[in-house]
Amino acid sequence: ERVVTVQHAVVVLGFETVKNLGLSVSVLERFSGTDADGSGDEFDRQKFWEHSIACGVAARLLAGKLRYRMSGEAFAAGILHDIGRLILSQYFPVEFAEVLSVMREEHLYIGKAEEKVLGVTHADVGSWLAERWNLPDQLEQAIAMHHTPGRVDGPAELPSLIHLADFLCRREKIGDGGGDTLPSLDPAALRAFGIHEEPVAALKRIFGYGDGLNTEMEKAGAFSNIARGGDDDGPTEDEDAPSLTTAASGP
Repeated sequence: ERVVTVQHAVVVLGFETVKNLGLSVSVLERFSGTDADGSGDEFDRQKFWEHSIACGVAARLLAGKLRYRMSGEAFAAGILHDIGRLILSQYFPVEFAEVLSVMREEHLYIGKAEEKVLGVTHADVGSWLAERWNLPDQLEQAIAMHHTPGRVDGPAELPSLIHLADFLCRREKIGDGGGDTLPSLDPAALRAFGIHEEPVAALKRIFGYGDGLNTEMEKAGAFSNIARGGDDDGPTEDEDAPSLTTAASGP
């Protein structure tokens, strides 16, 4: 069923999901401009967006399967987890182009390439932005620790969910998660939910690669297109549909 208006999205996806998607789109759209000198042309924003949506959807589905009650929070964290890459590509295009070059030439995971070139990672940058913008603490932690949930001091369910979702989407090669090198799956992400099996086998048993992901992505992607001003290749049902800001903030 194609989502064509915000009201329709609420029916198909649920209000909490639409609210969190609206918030996430609003944040990401702050960094939707192009690079002034073209140095960051290697960074594909469309593929970045596809990966972000996929991670949000996967995180929400995993939240249900692992009985994590805050599925809307997981959805928003999944969409925003890589926002640091977007910031680096827009405000440090020359340096980030070097990161991408090192990543490819040395077959490194993007975080390692960032550390080598910049001394910081996209997770560090994204966490800093989340703090500056007063995003909820749990979102900031998920952004900061989505590659290293085992280093979280205290409850780590949300960073662990995002770590698992990111792994799933990168394994399935949905969008651009930061190069072709698949980072290792941290067993701590499953231990956060009391699961002590071999990580990849356990994740496949729990989730089943691709199980429901493509369908949910289509729904979320259609709404995100509406929120960003697109027409989803079809007419809208209501010319006076609520704006993105309304969807993000609620009544």
